[in-house]
Amino acid sequence: MAIEDGVYVGMVKAQEIAKGAEDTTLDGEYVAYLGWSGRVILDVDPMEIRRGQLARKSTERDEKERAERARESARLRISMISNSTQEPEWEVESAREDMIEEGGMEASLLDIFGYAKPELLMAFVALIFTILRGLTWPLFSIIYGKLFLVKNSVIRRPGAMRPSRDDYYRGSLLNSLLFLLLAFGSSLTTFASGSLFGITGERMAMRLRMDVFKNIMRQDATYFDDARHNTGALTARLASDAPNVQAAIDQRLAEVMQGFCALVSGMVVAFSFGWNVAPCGLATALLLVAAQSSVAQYLKFRGQKDIETTVEASRIVTESISNTRTIQALCKEEFMYKAYCVAAQEPHKRALVRGLWQALSLALSSSFVVTNFAIAYAFGLWLIQNGWSTPFIVFQVIEALNMASMSLMIAASYFPEYIRARISAGVMFTMMRQRPKIDNMSHQGEKPDIKGDIALRNVYFSYPARRRQLVLHGMNLSAKHGQTVALVGSSGCGKSTVIQLVERYYDALCGTVSIDNYDIRDLSIRYVRDHIALVGQEPTLFNMTIRENIAYGLDSWSQDEIEHAARIANIHDFITPGLLSGGQKQRIAIARAVVRDPKILLLDEATSALDTESEKVVQEALDRARLGRTCLVVAHRLSTIQNVELLW
Repeated sequence: MAIEDGVYVGMVKAQEIAKGAEDTTLDGEYVAYLGWSGRVILDVDPMEIRRGQLARKSTERDEKERAERARESARLRISMISNSTQEPEWEVESAREDMIEEGGMEASLLDIFGYAKPELLMAFVALIFTILRGLTWPLFSIIYGKLFLVKNSVIRRPGAMRPSRDDYYRGSLLNSLLFLLLAFGSSLTTFASGSLFGITGERMAMRLRMDVFKNIMRQDATYFDDARHNTGALTARLASDAPNVQAAIDQRLAEVMQGFCALVSGMVVAFSFGWNVAPCGLATALLLVAAQSSVAQYLKFRGQKDIETTVEASRIVTESISNTRTIQALCKEEFMYKAYCVAAQEPHKRALVRGLWQALSLALSSSFVVTNFAIAYAFGLWLIQNGWSTPFIVFQVIEALNMASMSLMIAASYFPEYIRARISAGVMFTMMRQRPKIDNMSHQGEKPDIKGDIALRNVYFSYPARRRQLVLHGMNLSAKHGQTVALVGSSGCGKSTVIQLVERYYDALCGTVSIDNYDIRDLSIRYVRDHIALVGQEPTLFNMTIRENIAYGLDSWSQDEIEHAARIANIHDFITPGLLSGGQKQRIAIARAVVRDPKILLLDEATSALDTESEKVVQEALDRARLGRTCLVVAHRLSTIQNVELLW
């Protein structure tokens, strides 16, 4: 390799010439690639290519920065008005935006119940208890009316007989016992309904989490390259969306069903006792509900306008914080402060007006019962004076409607959660049903005896996020069983991409990646990966013991296998409690690869992040680990590839 006109020196010179030409575009502006004959074929001047590449990278970086600033600005706009906004409303809107980004559609309740089919029997039993619970309020109004009739009978009226003391006490005692019996029945049905619905919802949510997580594990690398599917976003989906879906079939469903049953049964009781009194109370309730709904809809419409008024203020804050050093260098702190104060005035004024409207909505809600009483009793008194009704009937009807309307108002508070449940279900169902191009958990495919021959034939590849930029263009590579082949080249020329294609994280756009002359796409992906081990630049260790980390890739293992792998990786002498250095972590990763006894060993810059002393120890471990195996080595350092058979 040190020979002045040797192959390695020639390749290094070629890489220097071709530096910047490794990202071939597909739009026809230029084509540049490193020919496998050792010559560099360029259609344009290399400096022009370099300038084009730098321009593209700068554009991509600017786009990422603009996107990040836009997200921060959006969060700031919402936070500026969140203190004057009903929280559930904004949570629903946020969930709907997430659903649209994920490409899902709002799920119907039938979709949710269809998924919850294993829990429907328990939900049906819970529904029966919920209906019985909903009947308690109308029954309460009937007993309350009977008690009113007993108490009213003691009032002396001309020409009317007063009941005996025994009849009075007997009636009072009977109604009191009925109240106790109703209380016991209400507590029993409430407990049964809540607990059964709670168990049903929790079981469904747990099953949904597991199904979604299982499908996430199926996804290929393309799925995780999407910014929407970063670790935080997927973790948040499992943590928050599953409980949101649970709202459609847990205690909150019990509250809604109980309110609906109470409303229907209350109206039946009211019209049964006084058909001429009930319409007045019902009309009053509907009028107040319509007024409150109108105010709520206006607040929702106004909320969109409120967000628009915060754009300028949020832009100033975002730019000021992201460009702090520039602002300080230009002494523009006072200018930005004054600009923000001016921009924040309009959102502040609109927030004050919004507060008044919200106060009106709260006032309507608070006055609902009293206003309903006032109008209904006034109308009832007019009916009594004209002889069209009696005090008992008026009291009975108004109490029945009042109990029903109060139950409905309690249930209405859960409606936003139902909307959020349908939206979250749309997101979760989309994630659960998404099928990857490469199924990581599939057992389908051929399972031949693998020796370890690797070949790439005329392979073209570009990453899904950058389809217009080829990373590999007509690449050919061959590594026989037992050979160590080094992939060298400048950053971005596709060395690590070859490793990922052999691991089948991605599939080539054109051409064939084969193992032992079998197209890798025809082989069982799990079977292939069982015969491949990868050691990367930054080793990933799990929160386990060293022994458990070494054995992580095995279904079953023995102590002798662990110790043998530890000796090969030069870690047998330092396995003691304490913090691990970078070199020690890398050697544990090597032991984890060796203990699987792979046919193919992939080393992706395994020593590039280590100091000289650690590199020497790790390199010795790698040299022992690759004996008898096909090995692909990606490296920049000459020391890493001194003992390889082929350079590519």
